[in-house]
Amino acid sequence: MQTPPLLHVELRQEETRTVIVLAGAMDRDCVPVFTAAMAEVARAGAAAVHVDLSAVAFCDCSGLTALLTAAQDSRAEGRTLRVHAPSPAVLRLFTLTGTVGILLGPGPRTFGPDETAAKRFEDRFPAPPV
Repeated sequence: MQTPPLLHVELRQEETRTVIVLAGAMDRDCVPVFTAAMAEVARAGAAAVHVDLSAVAFCDCSGLTALLTAAQDSRAEGRTLRVHAPSPAVLRLFTLTGTVGILLGPGPRTFGPDETAAKRFEDRFPAPPV
């Protein structure tokens, strides 16, 4: 019997955007769940997609690649994709890989549940220039 993926995806339509709320782990086994959600959003014709990562406890390079691919594909298809509220673990991955600016964009950032810890980490270990 196959174990279900450890990533929960909730799609929510708001006034001007589609929100994808992710919870759990974004690893090699769970990336297809996120990819399917992105495909569903694209089929629905969403112009703006916001991905909430506040409840993602773990993200490996497969999850990071899926997020970067989603951002690139969205741009190519004329859709905006914004990532919001990364958990401290996800923010650490973004910071270490220099993808903070790519995925979170410029300007003020919103952090996940442990906002002060994430901010302290970002202040101590700024992302290298991209």
